[in-house]
Amino acid sequence: MKQLSSIWFAGLLCLCTTMVSCVGTAPMKEVHLVDSLNQVAYAYRYKNLDSSCHAASRAYREVSLYKQGKAEASNNLGFCAFMRMDFEQAEKFHTDVYNLTKNELELLIADIGLMKIYQRTALNKEFYDYRNSALRRMKRIAEDDNLFVDKHELMRLNYARSEFYIVSAVYYYYLQQRPEAMASINEATENLELLADTNQLLYYHYIKGSAALCEGETPDERRLCEFDELYITWRLASRKGYLYFEGNGVQGLANLMASADNYEFFLERRSHALTRLGVPVDSLLPMRLGQLALQKFNQYKDLYQIAGAYVSIGKYLNAHSHYTEALDTLKLALECVNDHHRLFYDCHDSLDWLKAFDRRDTICAEKAWMEQKLKTVPEWISRIREQLSVSYAGLGMKEKSDYNRNIYLDILEDTRQDKELESRYQALEKEAGQLNVVLSLVIAGFVLVSLFFWFFNKRSKERNKVHLHRLQLMLDICQKITASIPADAQAEEEIVDSIRTAVCPELEKLFDVKDIHIENGELTFPRRMSKDEQAMVRVITPYIQWAIDNGMTSISLGDERRRLEKQRYIYEQHIAGNKRQNLIKKACMAIVNGIHPYIDRIINEVQKLIQKGFIKEERIKEEKYQYIDELVTTINEYNDILALWIKMKQGSLSLNIETFGLNELFDLIRKGSHTFEMKKQSLEVQPTDILVKADKALTLFMINTLAENARKYTPRGGVVKVYARQEENYVEISVEDNGCGLSPEDVARIVGEKVYDSKSIGMNDAPDKEELRKSKGSGFGLMNCKGIIEKYHKTNDLFKVCLFNVESGLGKGSRFYFRLPAGIRKPVSVLFVVLSLCMSSCRHTVEQPASGEVRPDSLALLAQNEYEALLDEASDYANEAYYCNVDGEYKLALQYIDSAMYCLNEHCRQYAPSTHRCMTLTGDGMPAELDWWNRMFNSDFHVILDIRNEAAVSFLALKQWDDYSYNNAAYTTLYKLLGEDQSLEEYCRQLERSTNNKMVGVLLAVILLFALLLGYYILYFRKRLINRWNLEQVLEINGKVFNASLLPASDTEEMLQREEDTLKEIPQQIVNSAFDAVNELLSIDRLSIAVYNETTHKLEYTSNPVEDVVMDEQPVWRKCMESCFERQVYISEKGIQALPLVVDAGNMCRCIGVLCLERREGTEQETDHLLLELIARYVSIVIFNAVVKLATKYRDIEVAQDEARRASWEDSLLHVQNMVLDNCLSTIKHETIYYPNKIKQLIGKLRSGRQTEVEERETVAAISELIEYYKGIFTILSSCASRQQEEVTFRRATISVPELMATAEKYFRKVYKGNKAHIDFRIQPLEGRITGDWNQLRFLLENLIDEACCITLDGTVCLTAQEEGEFIRFLFTDMRREKTREELNQLFYPDLSRMAAGEKGELYGTEYLVCKQIIRDHDEFAGRRGCRINAEPGRKGGFTIYFTLPKK
Repeated sequence: MKQLSSIWFAGLLCLCTTMVSCVGTAPMKEVHLVDSLNQVAYAYRYKNLDSSCHAASRAYREVSLYKQGKAEASNNLGFCAFMRMDFEQAEKFHTDVYNLTKNELELLIADIGLMKIYQRTALNKEFYDYRNSALRRMKRIAEDDNLFVDKHELMRLNYARSEFYIVSAVYYYYLQQRPEAMASINEATENLELLADTNQLLYYHYIKGSAALCEGETPDERRLCEFDELYITWRLASRKGYLYFEGNGVQGLANLMASADNYEFFLERRSHALTRLGVPVDSLLPMRLGQLALQKFNQYKDLYQIAGAYVSIGKYLNAHSHYTEALDTLKLALECVNDHHRLFYDCHDSLDWLKAFDRRDTICAEKAWMEQKLKTVPEWISRIREQLSVSYAGLGMKEKSDYNRNIYLDILEDTRQDKELESRYQALEKEAGQLNVVLSLVIAGFVLVSLFFWFFNKRSKERNKVHLHRLQLMLDICQKITASIPADAQAEEEIVDSIRTAVCPELEKLFDVKDIHIENGELTFPRRMSKDEQAMVRVITPYIQWAIDNGMTSISLGDERRRLEKQRYIYEQHIAGNKRQNLIKKACMAIVNGIHPYIDRIINEVQKLIQKGFIKEERIKEEKYQYIDELVTTINEYNDILALWIKMKQGSLSLNIETFGLNELFDLIRKGSHTFEMKKQSLEVQPTDILVKADKALTLFMINTLAENARKYTPRGGVVKVYARQEENYVEISVEDNGCGLSPEDVARIVGEKVYDSKSIGMNDAPDKEELRKSKGSGFGLMNCKGIIEKYHKTNDLFKVCLFNVESGLGKGSRFYFRLPAGIRKPVSVLFVVLSLCMSSCRHTVEQPASGEVRPDSLALLAQNEYEALLDEASDYANEAYYCNVDGEYKLALQYIDSAMYCLNEHCRQYAPSTHRCMTLTGDGMPAELDWWNRMFNSDFHVILDIRNEAAVSFLALKQWDDYSYNNAAYTTLYKLLGEDQSLEEYCRQLERSTNNKMVGVLLAVILLFALLLGYYILYFRKRLINRWNLEQVLEINGKVFNASLLPASDTEEMLQREEDTLKEIPQQIVNSAFDAVNELLSIDRLSIAVYNETTHKLEYTSNPVEDVVMDEQPVWRKCMESCFERQVYISEKGIQALPLVVDAGNMCRCIGVLCLERREGTEQETDHLLLELIARYVSIVIFNAVVKLATKYRDIEVAQDEARRASWEDSLLHVQNMVLDNCLSTIKHETIYYPNKIKQLIGKLRSGRQTEVEERETVAAISELIEYYKGIFTILSSCASRQQEEVTFRRATISVPELMATAEKYFRKVYKGNKAHIDFRIQPLEGRITGDWNQLRFLLENLIDEACCITLDGTVCLTAQEEGEFIRFLFTDMRREKTREELNQLFYPDLSRMAAGEKGELYGTEYLVCKQIIRDHDEFAGRRGCRINAEPGRKGGFTIYFTLPKK
């Protein structure tokens, strides 16, 4: 079988190697190889230890980069070393994992591996250290369920969890803590993945059966459950080849059936299972099973389990009185221990070996090994010693039996102590040390705070002395700032210099610092300012900022004016671009209009052929055919020019895509509702907050067009609705009416046909056809709407949702709607600062109050004596039993023990608070005294320990093995409980109390520190803070006063119209806004402001709260304010304080009003007057600024707004006009190109002479029909396009000729860069001015320069100007080229041969057509007829383009 396993293993390795070699890159090959070897090592760990070790060793060696795989291999090697009992090497492998990886899973497995080592070697404290570490790692892993998702990692995680609980159960089992062991083994079953791991499943069943961790209502049920668990272990292991568990299963069964009674019990209840074990079922079955286990363990090479098999065989032989054979067998087990010692500790001294009996009066070898910290297995040895004591007792060798039993008990004493308290103690010691450090730091901090308290107290007193002086000095500085503005300042730097010169000496004196500067309206200092100084700076800074703003008012109109100018500049740039596009479209329309005469000539010639009978005369007919062919050729040439131009310019007209709210456009539509009202119609525009992403001007055009259509075709009393709804990806805008509606055929024509005859729409179904015909338009509005949607489609994928459609039914009204992409609101990010409050919880130990010493009386002493009497009697019986055992009178000893138990039971019955079980000399299950211990009954457990030990000795000598086992188990369990270090637990409690006390001490110290700071604040610091707070409050009041002077947009417009209203509104808002802040600072009942009105020469009063004034009676505070204004001095009387509002600005000083406070009596303080002056100074500045200068400033802004609105309107108008013209031209290009070609084909047939007379007449008739239809479509499209030119966008202005020519020179330098030819551009300016459109004329010169620069010839180009009567003639001469008179005459007419595409896709050859269109516009709109453009040969060579413009 071993050979087959080796062959299978070698094959698996080859397969894995082959698979890995095909992976590709080295790291992946390494990962696959190492993982496969580790999986093999894990799979074989309980089947063949050598194979598992070989695979793990190879995985460990193969790793170069895959550290996690190496850590797993190290864990596997640690397991193999553990199974071979090489604990030093196993510990090294598991410890190396901590240096190899940070993977929590492998570190957890390493922790569990070390737990197994320290459990087996009885190092219980170290076991707990690593168990706590493993628990922490498992908690971290459980907190993140997605940490391990790989299948292999999940398998390892399940292994780690089950292994942890099983190892913990084994530990608690050996410590005889059955409840904890049961809880741990049950935790392992909660993991359902245990079924998928055969290794762990076998381990679980084996431990549950061998450690008696089965549950049952009766002992028999528990024994049967143990048998079943071990049988399952054997059966599953034997089927799948797990040698280790196969041996453990039969060994466990052998131990269960060692006694004859147990054998008979299982033979009766589980005979069917015994027959399947493969050995004869008779009284020797347990021994045969032990021998079978020995065979399996020898194959597996597990020295620990080999010795265990010998012990099982020895246990059976002892139970059946074969003591000599048992002794020989147990000596073999003892020799296994010596072999382990010799193998791993290189000990060849026979004196250091274990012997069955040694007469030397020295410490036993086992104790020496444990003192030397050698990693052996004490539990292993204790089982051998226990059975040796039984064997020697059976042979009557009491000395040797006692020798082995004493060693057995000594080992139990050392190994079965729970070290959890020691681990806990060390953790508490560490925590206590940290708290000591914290407490020391707190005490040191307390001392330092006391020193700082004394120091700052001293400084605070000094600062309070100078506060009033500083406050007065600040008032003088503020007054000088307001008076320092020069009247003739031309720049901000002059204002700043004037302020600095006026106040720097006082500022240097106030802050005791040199080199003070003013930057960006704020004071800058060469050093860092204190908080008090910063508070003063914040009060002074608004005055400086106001002074700068006041001075800058005469220099600039402010940021709003500049913003509007910038906005207007942007609009002007857009206008310039749109005008250029508009001129190009108009030039194209000139070509379109030039086609009309040719169409009319063709119609005329065709009519002559048909009506005058020329078709019968061959010569005339041929001439007519040839003439018509030439006309069609000319039309085609014009069409080709038009198509090429449109194609090259297509896309140059960009959409102004932006996100905007529809409600803004709906408001504009709503404002035009009066046109609907004139027709007795109702216009309903639903408000909306929907955003769309589109061209704003075109969207307004489309809504206007649809609304106007609805108005025209809706009868009187009808309703037109405009609304929008939002879907997921688009917004649908609808215009709905309740008019007569449209038929499905009309809807199909409007939506489906690009060009249709609008005159026929609805005529078939109209009740009043004549009325409908009068209201008919061209229908091009809807065509333009469809064209705009098509333009959106060509932009990008975002606009694929765009749609134009109609829903209508006869008599049901119509709904025209279109769809645009939905806009996205810009998110407003708000930053929330969250302060985390960390709550530290203290564990409180509930302690029983220590009872004070009470002097006992005679009754208490009598009760105490009665309580101790039975315990003393039991102690006497225990002593007698000891002496009987010494004398070999074992049966008598048992009688004394029985009497002692009687006394103890009687004592329990009398004094126990509730009924308890009684002690018995024999039995099974948990002894009664352990129940007493758990219920904390106060008996004499040392006496109980003595009698259980003596009972075990007696039964051992009498060879009553079951009774011996019962008493021995009771003795060892109770001995463990009594041997626990109770003082350590008490010390841990003291440490916890000490920790809590130290925490309380730290908290008390912090509270005391806080109390000191509070006292410092109350006694000294409060005054300083109040001073600082006063200044901060003044700053807040100033801010509110300033904010109150800024009115909303609507109020601002009213203020611009009526300065008197503004005079009342601003003081009232100041009073309302500042009242609360002033009240908080000075405790007032009323705040009033009076402003002098220069128009009425009276004071205008405002107050808060408002008081109704009787005509004949005047309030006291008003009288006081009038007196203050007349005298212009501070007045304080009867709780009323009034200050004049005086403004010093430049060389002007004037009183503009009065500030008055009505205060509660008894609230005045020393510094109130100075604070009030600070407030009054700022109020006067704000009111003066608002009353005198605000109106002028906003009037200038209003003018700028008008200019920006006008530019925006013109930009939108041009943009829509260009888009409509673009749609018209594109439609003309697509819809009319077919007909001339078709006519030309028909003419070709006519000229071929191959047609009969009838065919010829039919062809001429077809030509007549085509040309008539062509003219109809062409007329409709061209007239709709021409209608757009009716909106005049010509902006007439006076233009400087030198400025215009300088702009041309600048443009030439721009386009000349990179030109291969050397061109000398010369200008001869003329002083003068002309009337024209600046953008159009600049575009004209740019076209001429572009045309010249596209020719790569060296030479000179000149631009000159000269007066010519009421005009100025501009001459653009190109000296590099010669043109004939005929060529010059054709320059301003379309010519396809002249048109060409540039390298970047631009179109050349249309420049002169655009120039001609510009001069046409000037001739029509410049205010004087006579503007011309032409070309002639140059006087000195070349040719000249000249044009005339009206002189101003």
